[in-house]
Order: sequence, then structure tokens, then C-alpha cells
Amino acid sequence: MVIRYLNSQKNVSHQNSYSQPTSSPTFFNRNELNQILSIYGKKVSEGKWKDYAIDHLEHSAIFSFFRNTFENAALKIIKNKKMNKSKLKYHLVSAAGIVIKRSNEIENIIKYLNSANLEIIKK
Repeated sequence: MVIRYLNSQKNVSHQNSYSQPTSSPTFFNRNELNQILSIYGKKVSEGKWKDYAIDHLEHSAIFSFFRNTFENAALKIIKNKKMNKSKLKYHLVSAAGIVIKRSNEIENIIKYLNSANLEIIKK
């Protein structure tokens, strides 16, 4: 298994165990994870995906789907904690960083993944 760090900082200050963090990271809740892992399991059984990663950042949580352990993520589901009027809570993003689908409900993203015949095209 390969571990990838999205937020790597050169000057990281370590807090002692008694200090409180300034803000808590964003997480997927149990219902969201059940739905995401359900579609992940289906795609693994079809042979389309082989690995995943979950990243918890300050303002977003990212679930990344990998076709191969040593490649970049083929798709990502991003959950945003802070929402503006124009932004929606969930984003389905391609490997190129293009937003494929946006929604305030995770169910809409999962339905899209179930119905769409998504294929990775290499040039």
C-alpha cells in the first residue's frame, strides 16, 4: 500500500499533546462512507478500481479511487465543510481536476457513479 500526503509542509510545528487544535478536520459520516464504500466494492468486483484513499483536511474530506496503486487517483469525491451560496457540498472530480458532478446530496453523486459508464482514456 502506498501512502500519499496531500498537504505536505516543510516547516511543520509539532503541538504538545495538551494543546487543542485550532480547527477540526472534515470527515465523512458513517452514512456517507457506507454509500461510497458500497459503490467502491461494486467497481472493485468489476475490476475497474483497485485501491482507495481518504484524506481529512481542514475544510474538506476527499475519497480518492485508484485504478492502480501506483497511479494518480482516477476519481475523487470531495466533501466541502464551508459552503458559499454558489458552492455545493459534494464534488465528483476527475484525474485531470475537472468537476464532473456537483450536488448537495451524496446520493446524487453515487447515482451518477452507478449509472455512468466511466472509462479512463489515455492519450
